[in-house]
Amino acid sequence: MAITGLTAQDALGLTLFVPYGRHEAAAALYIDTFGATSPRQWIHPRTGEVCGIDVTIGRATFTVCSANPRREADPNLPGPCAVAAPGRGSTIFQICVDDLDGTVARAIAGGATIRTPVQDADWGDRVATIVDPFGHIWALASIQDWLSVPDYNARGNIQLIEAA
Repeated sequence: MAITGLTAQDALGLTLFVPYGRHEAAAALYIDTFGATSPRQWIHPRTGEVCGIDVTIGRATFTVCSANPRREADPNLPGPCAVAAPGRGSTIFQICVDDLDGTVARAIAGGATIRTPVQDADWGDRVATIVDPFGHIWALASIQDWLSVPDYNARGNIQLIEAA
């Protein structure tokens, strides 16, 4: 039986690294805050410990793993590390939610901090940005009205150009 999802040929695999030993707490936060599910866990073959947890939000699945403590101690070693300082990662995770205020409240209760407070954006959506307790940035939006590209551009936003 083939494994589908992250390992399928047409999928993009994403692994979100958190400080060593914090992967279960991170997965729990994403499940509680975003209503995510966890379809499977990765078990280390020698220790039997959970070393990664798949988390699904909507149709996207990613794996939450602890950064290797040897790499954390010596960043010159090859491989990924956790975010060095909260909110200083090179990636922003974007997610649309039905209840922006409730999502932000759950995130704060779970230890996240506000980067950009809940506000109405020029294009009509409600938006906010949080930094989770593991240092990752999440841009949250509650879509209020779907705009066509010309309507979006007419509001003075960054201009969108549809692919030819």
